[in-house]
Amino acid sequence: MLSMLWLKATIELLGGFAVGYLLASLIESYMHQHVSDAPRGRVKRWERHPRLFKYLIRTNYSHHTIHHCKTFKQDHVTQFTSAEERSRLDAMLSGLGPHGEIIQRSMYAVKLHGSGSLVFVAPLLPVVPLCLATAGGWATAGACLALALPPAFSNFIHPYLHMRHTEALERAPRWIAMLLKTRYFKAMARHHYLHHRYVVCNFNLLLGGDRLRRVARKAGEQDLARMRELGLPLD
Repeated sequence: MLSMLWLKATIELLGGFAVGYLLASLIESYMHQHVSDAPRGRVKRWERHPRLFKYLIRTNYSHHTIHHCKTFKQDHVTQFTSAEERSRLDAMLSGLGPHGEIIQRSMYAVKLHGSGSLVFVAPLLPVVPLCLATAGGWATAGACLALALPPAFSNFIHPYLHMRHTEALERAPRWIAMLLKTRYFKAMARHHYLHHRYVVCNFNLLLGGDRLRRVARKAGEQDLARMRELGLPLD
C-alpha cells in the first residue's frame, strides 16, 4: 500500500514537473519577446503612461538597451572593450538613480537583481495556484521546481553563456561547470548566441518554448563559424 502511494506521488511529481516545464518555457519565451525585447513602437506607447508601465519600461531598458545595445558590442563574449567604455556607461547609469544602481548590481543585466527579479518571476506565479487547484500538492511541487528554472538559469547560468566555453568551465563553480558540459546546456549556449546575433528569435534559456511558438532559429554555416571563433561549444 505504501509503495503504491509513493508511486502515485512520484508520477504526480513528474507530471507536474513536465507541465510546469512546458508552461515556464512558453511564458519565458513570450515575455522575453514582448517585454524584454519589445518593439520600440510598443515601448513608446508604454512611455505615454510611465506610472502604469513603469516596470515594463525598466525591464526593456535594462535588457534590450543595456544588455543588447550598450554592452557586448564587440562580440558575444566581450562585455566591455575597455575600462573607459565601462566608465562611460556607469556615468550614464548614475543619472538613473535606483534603477541605474540595479542595472549595475545585475552586472549590466547579465544576472537578476532587485525589481528586475520580480518582473521576471511574476508571470510564472499564477501557474502555482492553478496547479494546486487542479492537480494537488505533489504535482504542484513538481511544477514549482520547473517554474524555478527560468530565473535560476538567468541568474546562475546566463553569465557563463557570455564566455568562451573553456573560460566558463574554469570560472564557474563545480556544479555549474558540470551542467555546462552537458548537451542541454551546450545547446542553450548556441541558442542564446543566436538570440544576441538576431534578437528577434531564440528568447528561451529554458529550451522548448521558442520552438513551440515558432520563433526559434537554427544556426547556419556562418553562425557556426562565428561560434567556433568565439570558443562557444559546438558539439
